[in-house]
Amino acid sequence: MRIGVIEYRKNPPTTALELINAIERKGHTPLYLKAHMLDARITENTIKIYHGPVELDIDAALLRNIGLYLSLDAFTKRIGVLEALASKIPMVNNPTASFIARDKWRCLLRLYLNNLPIPETLITENPFSAMRFTQEKKKVVYKPLMGSLGLGSTLISDPDISFHVTRSLKNIGLPSYYQVYLEKPGYDYRVFVVGGEVIGAMKRVSSSWKTNISQGAVGVPVIEKEEPEIFILALKAVKIIELDYAGVDIAYDNTTQKHYILEINAFPHWEGLRRATGINPPDYIVDYLIKKAKQ
Repeated sequence: MRIGVIEYRKNPPTTALELINAIERKGHTPLYLKAHMLDARITENTIKIYHGPVELDIDAALLRNIGLYLSLDAFTKRIGVLEALASKIPMVNNPTASFIARDKWRCLLRLYLNNLPIPETLITENPFSAMRFTQEKKKVVYKPLMGSLGLGSTLISDPDISFHVTRSLKNIGLPSYYQVYLEKPGYDYRVFVVGGEVIGAMKRVSSSWKTNISQGAVGVPVIEKEEPEIFILALKAVKIIELDYAGVDIAYDNTTQKHYILEINAFPHWEGLRRATGINPPDYIVDYLIKKAKQ
């Protein structure tokens, strides 16, 4: 079986390389595909996909990323080509579902509409709306709408700062995304789901309000018997967004004494989970795709 691994960088980053290695270990042929080099053509009888000048001949594909800081036109083109490819072969994750997850607002909106718990959240282009939200909630977290790894997330307690942030972003054509600050007990959770099952979960413990592994948090393994609610929430969330695999971030708030889903990662990193649990997600992801391709 020929399996494409789709990224956008010149050389495979670590996660893509680990998927490539897992494909090889399982006796199949990996192909590294760059998102910007994929084209699609609708003909009279079929849809053809090209990687550069060569018509693509693969049996399945793993989508990891399509690029950062794209224009709207480039983003739309890449999603459209991937949707065309997904109409022909099994793809994990589905491109449409992947980018609903990548858009924090649209993702949480779907979860909320399906009665899952999320923190109070504001999306706005109005500096006064941002200021009022901060005044009301006392502490808020600004997050990039399509960011990851906790990079750019900022804790704000001064309404004037949120006013300034939103006004500055508006001037360059960007919206602002804020969540109420949750009083975590020094950790939150990452739950990793593949094929409708939780393959591993961990507490991300940190002395900082940011609990991303990439920001210095330490992973501690968690089993379902210890925290059944986070397993249930993660499985429900991934099913609603229609992802094949994902990392789900969940936090407990000391103030309300409730769990909340912070976000779903359709392109999750897994090194922290592997160190904490000994589980190797690439093997599970590739096994799942192979099974899906054979159905």
